[in-house]
Amino acid sequence: MSGLKVVEISSDVVIGTLRRDGDLLEYSSADVQAMIETMAASRGWTAAEAFDRLRGWSNGYVEIVPEISVARVFDGVRDGVPYFLPGRPRVHDPRLTGYLKAGAAVLSTTHLDLDRLDPARGAVVPLTFRTDGTWVWTDTIIYYLEEHGIRPDEELCAHIAAQGFRCPAVNQAVAEQTLRALRRSTSSPRAPHHRTGP
Repeated sequence: MSGLKVVEISSDVVIGTLRRDGDLLEYSSADVQAMIETMAASRGWTAAEAFDRLRGWSNGYVEIVPEISVARVFDGVRDGVPYFLPGRPRVHDPRLTGYLKAGAAVLSTTHLDLDRLDPARGAVVPLTFRTDGTWVWTDTIIYYLEEHGIRPDEELCAHIAAQGFRCPAVNQAVAEQTLRALRRSTSSPRAPHHRTGP
């Protein structure tokens, strides 16, 4: 199931969300439902078509942006130190690596982290954030995949496979929306969703 957020631009407040599961849409409120259905009707779209076509829409006051999924790097943290479980799947797949490297950088940094699997290497792990417009991941994932064969987050891998291992181009507007969504992702309240069908 994929989701979109309706955001008031001036305050950066999430007004509500909508999620799509096949041809069914779930709305976080009746107001969001009314807004989307009115926009769809005025354009001759079904609600499901509106979900696809309104992604990235803005009128200068409100924008509709993807709910961003952030890929998990480690399996946990113990005493402040991140770690991988011993049975973490290993993989060597150039298609996966290529997709991850093709993501647009939305938050770059020259800061490096310690290699948690080979601390003797020192601070060599890059931390830049990348996106394909739906998922966000760090170059940390690419490093552990290339250097140690650590398979990335399973949901991210499934998403990449569903894209045919072809990373979509991300324009500047989408990159900026993704960065804003990433920054607000920890402060968005969860609301119940109302489900409607075709």
